[in-house]
Amino acid sequence: MPIYEFRCTGCGQIQEFLLTRSSEQMEMVCRQCGGDEMERVMSQVNYAMGESASSSAAAAGPSATTRSCGPGNSCTTIELPGHTR
Repeated sequence: MPIYEFRCTGCGQIQEFLLTRSSEQMEMVCRQCGGDEMERVMSQVNYAMGESASSSAAAAGPSATTRSCGPGNSCTTIELPGHTR
């Protein structure tokens, strides 16, 4: 079931709500201030693909390596966790 994040327009508190088709019309109330005006915010995604993806690699985050690509030039390689070439 999808969990969505909403921000209270009154106090700015971000909260999660579990929504199903039957609860789409449910009244969402801020647990901090009691306000009932909420706006949906874009949530971060936890996504890994491929067989080489592991929870430790996903938790490590992206890394960047800078190397020399010629006189006076440098190149940067960005490694994304869970992605193989």
